[in-house]
Amino acid sequence: MGHIVQITTAIAISFEFVLATSLLAIFASAYPDRFRTALWRDGGNKGWNSDPSYRTYLYANYKEIPPMPLIWDERSTQYSLCVAIITMVLWFVRLCIRGRTLDVYGAAVSNVLYDIILMALWSYSAVIQSSGDSSDPKHISLRPWYLEHGCSEARSRNRAACQAAKASFGLAIFAVLWFGFRCITTCMYGAYMYGKSSDDADAVYFDNEKKCIQASLECS
Repeated sequence: MGHIVQITTAIAISFEFVLATSLLAIFASAYPDRFRTALWRDGGNKGWNSDPSYRTYLYANYKEIPPMPLIWDERSTQYSLCVAIITMVLWFVRLCIRGRTLDVYGAAVSNVLYDIILMALWSYSAVIQSSGDSSDPKHISLRPWYLEHGCSEARSRNRAACQAAKASFGLAIFAVLWFGFRCITTCMYGAYMYGKSSDDADAVYFDNEKKCIQASLECS
């Protein structure tokens, strides 16, 4: 059983490294504004969401400017990039503490906490990436246009940006599922080890009781 656990853990850590590297690469390539404004402008030209020039028009005419939609805000790209960096750092931490602790339950609890944190962070990233744009009342979108219409509708020079945006959203969703699966699996393994240790302790206790009874009978 221990050998199988070691192999499974090694495979999980290797897979998580690939996932963390992919997340870091795709969000670093989008930072700070390699794709965002181009996709925003492309959707605005087709009437699928607000147009960046609409905000310039409001500013020039001293009108109230609505809040920046999260999907087109630079902070959304910064947030996802920071989460990707945190994911890589926590992967390195897991690698360093792997096999260096004698407390199985402590290792399980720390891994569960890491998974919960990463699952929450990537869930919020996915929410941001799928958020709508209601800053222009005439062109309200509930989701980004590239998730609704696909990249075939994008301008030819923006199709690579469209594919990258869709891939980043897909990776964020996959990260949520992966860390959720890891969390559940770790909890199940911890419960199994706890039950096994309890059974072993009961077996030792009853064995000692049996020996004591036998010894008392022999003395009498």
